[in-house]
Amino acid sequence: MVTRSRRRGFTLIELLVVIAVIALLVALLLPAVQRAREAARRTACQNNLKQLGLALHNYHDTHRTLPPGQINNTFQTDTIGRYANPLEARATYTRGNNPLGYHGTSWMLHILPMIDQAPLYNFWYAGDNVRGNGDFGVQTPPPDLTLVFPARTDVKVFYCPSRRQNMESNGRYQPCDRIDTATPGVIQWTQGGNDYAACSGSGITFHDNTADYTDRQTYSLLPAQLTATVFLVTGLNGQQFSTSYYTQYPTNIGMFGMNSSTNLRDVTDGTSNVIMISERRLSTMPTPVIQRSSDGWAWGGAATLFSCRNAPHSNLHYDEADSPHEQIVQICLADGSVRNVSLNIDLRTWQNLGNMAQGSPISLPQ
Repeated sequence: MVTRSRRRGFTLIELLVVIAVIALLVALLLPAVQRAREAARRTACQNNLKQLGLALHNYHDTHRTLPPGQINNTFQTDTIGRYANPLEARATYTRGNNPLGYHGTSWMLHILPMIDQAPLYNFWYAGDNVRGNGDFGVQTPPPDLTLVFPARTDVKVFYCPSRRQNMESNGRYQPCDRIDTATPGVIQWTQGGNDYAACSGSGITFHDNTADYTDRQTYSLLPAQLTATVFLVTGLNGQQFSTSYYTQYPTNIGMFGMNSSTNLRDVTDGTSNVIMISERRLSTMPTPVIQRSSDGWAWGGAATLFSCRNAPHSNLHYDEADSPHEQIVQICLADGSVRNVSLNIDLRTWQNLGNMAQGSPISLPQ
């Protein structure tokens, strides 16, 4: 007599129930995993800001001043006054052929030795501008003998990990203006971006040309030109006072600007009440011009400076602070501490945080 054995298995209904339970568990766990990952990336971004703040303090200890916000030797003029020559950083020429002394660098270049990037800093050729230091390579010592292009080299600490790991010049951030955009060459700049900027104050920092995004650079108004921008305002108590819309005005001025040389003792509003560095806006839109962001850590100007005149994430101008982190922007204060600031911060408080000598007390929200 043959005995038949029955093999147990899953019925179709049981299998569907198991799949549904697994899908439900994944749906419940995935947001938690994503939140944990974002928390880790936000912490890494905070550490980047701390490193940059410490580097600026180390630079100050060494040189008795903070690095200039940007260096420019040539200028142009609009109806308001003088602004940095937009061609200075991006003009092309043969190596060492720089008769006008073009420079165009940012504060980020000067702190490279303080963030363990001394070899990259040493590869920088002082006789060339930013474009020259990205287009022309420098050979490393034996046995490597490879070419390094300093200005278009990625520096990890200059990137917020919540936003990107590299420039993404052929991806999301392709619309950004880069050094090579206006005058394309054989070499495409696909590295050397930045997600942080130094604070220029709470006024208008940049000359804008709404018809030409390449005609954009930092104002460096002469005293008479700045005086011409001053006007009287009547306060709540009827008292009149002078003010200006521009960053260079004493009550609008921040820690970094054109050819600046700021000492920490100049921060009379208190180093715990003034922004030194912040996450910055990086737009994916090519138009309108006032929304199109610049990108490049070595590039002095709109890529590496920001203003507190508009609230963070207001989407009004490329010069504002912004963040990929939900509902906050991270800032590094002049004392080196890093704080989270709500995107809903009071505008007057935010503007006062951008001014280093405005004179008003500030209660920074905890």
